[in-house]
Amino acid sequence: MIRRNENGREPARRGNARPFHELPGARRRVRWRRLGGFVTLVIGLSVLLASGVVFSVVPGAVEEARAFRAAVECGGPAEGEPREAGEGRDCLWSVNATVRSVTINKKSNSRDYRLFLSSPDGVPEELSLLGDGPVLKRLGSGDRVGVTMWRDRAVAITHGGLTQDGIDDPEGMPEISTGIGLVLLVAGGCLLYLGGHLVVRARDVAEHGLPPFYKDLSGGAVGASLGAMPAVIAGNAAAGSAADPVAGPVVTAAVWLALALVVAVLVRLWRGFLRP
Repeated sequence: MIRRNENGREPARRGNARPFHELPGARRRVRWRRLGGFVTLVIGLSVLLASGVVFSVVPGAVEEARAFRAAVECGGPAEGEPREAGEGRDCLWSVNATVRSVTINKKSNSRDYRLFLSSPDGVPEELSLLGDGPVLKRLGSGDRVGVTMWRDRAVAITHGGLTQDGIDDPEGMPEISTGIGLVLLVAGGCLLYLGGHLVVRARDVAEHGLPPFYKDLSGGAVGASLGAMPAVIAGNAAAGSAADPVAGPVVTAAVWLALALVVAVLVRLWRGFLRP
């Protein structure tokens, strides 16, 4: 039976082989590994702090979604009033505008869906949307559209009896923020652990190379991060059918946790049974 060191590698053979610390450049290799560990630690800590910032906006996003759901139709600012007059209005009003141009770019690396309007004061002249349907793809220059306003935001457009939400619609933002926070949490935790190990075990890594668990941990982190996408979709569905939008981030976190556990089990199986 071959005994392996803590990095999972066979130790150097004894005999005429020179000790690692006597090899040319050994100290320099250790210093570079340790420096890489410190850099990874700093990056990991920064990503963890970023995840905390993202999570901190989730309660505010839930409150906005709750206020948006409770909004009722009302009259908008009177003609001639400044745009700021609409800020803070927790009600919905519609304004007619004329389409100047439409931008639809479906390329995977630079998707762009925008609508340019000639509109009265208080309505944005440029709206970004999440896709080209059902309204945007039907529009052309000179068409008239209805723009639904909430507070100072254009949350939807209407044309020919069809309605399409804009990116300023607060519905869905709690789940998206939760998903982004979870991805940052996983990435930051992984980098923090790997950086700490590299700092403490810099000599072992310099002598024997990266241990196998580096790849396992990184692969698990990637898998857990990808799980945030279906978790956000499930959270959006739950928020849409629930009476309170707080259900969205709760379901998002629960589904992600379940998927992360599945990923952890699969990584364990791969490491313990499938790897030769």
